[in-house]
Amino acid sequence: MATLSLFYGILITMRPEEGERHKKPHLHARHAGKEASFDIATGEMLAGELDGDDEVKVKAWISIHREDLFANWTLLVEQGTFFKIDPLR
Repeated sequence: MATLSLFYGILITMRPEEGERHKKPHLHARHAGKEASFDIATGEMLAGELDGDDEVKVKAWISIHREDLFANWTLLVEQGTFFKIDPLR
C-alpha cells in the first residue's frame, strides 16, 4: 500500500490490486476510524464512509491533484513505485 499524502489527519493511500474490481483508478482515505474509496476521475465516493467535512476535503484534494493521482496509479500498476503528493492546505 502506497501512502500518498496526509492532511488534517486524513491518510490517503493507493493500492491497485489484481481483478476486475480494482481496474478503476481509485484511492483510499482514512480518518477517525472510518475509511472510504474514491474514484480518481470523478472524485465520487465509491464505498465506505467519512465524516462530511473529511469527504469534502478529500474531494477537493482529488480535484487539485487529479493528474498526479493518475500518474501514481500508472506507476503503481506498471512499476510498483509511487511519489508523494502535497497535502491539502
